[in-house]
This record gives sequence, structure tokens and C-alpha cells, in this order.
Amino acid sequence: MAWVNNDDVRREPALVGRTLYWLATIVAALMVVFAVGDFFIAWAQGAPILRVFALVAAALVWLIGRALRALLT
Repeated sequence: MAWVNNDDVRREPALVGRTLYWLATIVAALMVVFAVGDFFIAWAQGAPILRVFALVAAALVWLIGRALRALLT
């Protein structure tokens, strides 16, 4: 049996946490892209409206992904 110093052992981060984080980041980015696209479509029609709810929802999705990564890593 070999003596191992626990400080020298590097742990690999959990794959589930990283995967959920990146999936949440991709979903949040798509939500932002669609909100910005909707803004430009509305602007072309003469009534530009920024969908703040969509941007807040995208931020919440991203934050949930960060929290899951922190909890599962």
C-alpha cells in the first residue's frame, strides 16, 4: 500500500455538473438570441419592444446552471 498525500490528488470535476451547466448556458444564449431577434423584428414593424421578461428568464436559466455546476462538482 502506497502512502498518498491527499493534497497531491487531483479530483476530476463531476461530468453531470459541467454538462448541465453548459446545457443551461446554451439554452440561455438561445433565449437571448430569440429576444434580440424579436426586438429587431418589432423594430422593423415600427414598435420596438424589448422583452425584459425573456432576458430575465435567460439569466435565471444560466444562474440555475451555475448553481447546479457548483453543487454537483
